[in-house]
Amino acid sequence: MTNLVEVAEKQDAIIKTQSEVINELFLLVLKYISAEDADMLPVLNKINTAAQLRAEYDFIL
Repeated sequence: MTNLVEVAEKQDAIIKTQSEVINELFLLVLKYISAEDADMLPVLNKINTAAQLRAEYDFIL
């Protein structure tokens, strides 16, 4: 049986990698749209919420 800590560490690494890819792709999209259009993207609120949660989580660690 796999160690649960090992599984959690691998899942964490996967999530971090996926997060980095998503951030890079979003930055690429932002290069091709205006700031006004970017501000109207519904996903921007989700990204900001996720960034805030991550900052709070990093503060705890």
